Amino acid sequence: MAGRQGRRGLTVSTLGFAMLLGIASGVVWIGSSRSASGSDPLAPALVAAVGKQMHQDACGSCHVAYAPYFLPADSWRAMADALPEHFGVRLHLDESERRVVVAWLLAKAADAGDSVIGAEVMSRMATSDQPRRVTATRWFRHRHLMISRSTWALPVVATPANCPACHHDAHQGIFDERSVHIPG
Repeated sequence: MAGRQGRRGLTVSTLGFAMLLGIASGVVWIGSSRSASGSDPLAPALVAAVGKQMHQDACGSCHVAYAPYFLPADSWRAMADALPEHFGVRLHLDESERRVVVAWLLAKAADAGDSVIGAEVMSRMATSDQPRRVTATRWFRHRHLMISRSTWALPVVATPANCPACHHDAHQGIFDERSVHIPG
């Protein structure tokens, strides 16, 4: 009998601990997901854990999900502030997803200091620049200077925003010059 009660007591204690842990996690989740106007930002761990995938899912369904280091934080913020309109398309992104994606983009933006490419992007940007398109940055224009107008006009390319036409690993965020294949 004593053994059963001992195990039962242990089970109740374990269950109680698990419940407390769950409640604490819920409080952390609620506290970390307050609105941007609230005093608490999203939890960095949450943004790091799911931000990249949410960005890929939300943006990559229509076009390549541009790496955050291609634009400064102010540019990403301006695009987010213009939602749900996005370059003439109406997006259906719920507020919690939008907040996580934006937080991830801002944390990894060109001016966040996390990326060599981001530093290159920023080195070619005037302080007054706030491009809304990756293709409008001085860095992009410099890196694609040698691409002829006839190449941009090819049906397989069609637009400078069609990164996968030449960068076959663009959907994985890889823009290595050694893997570029320019059509034509």
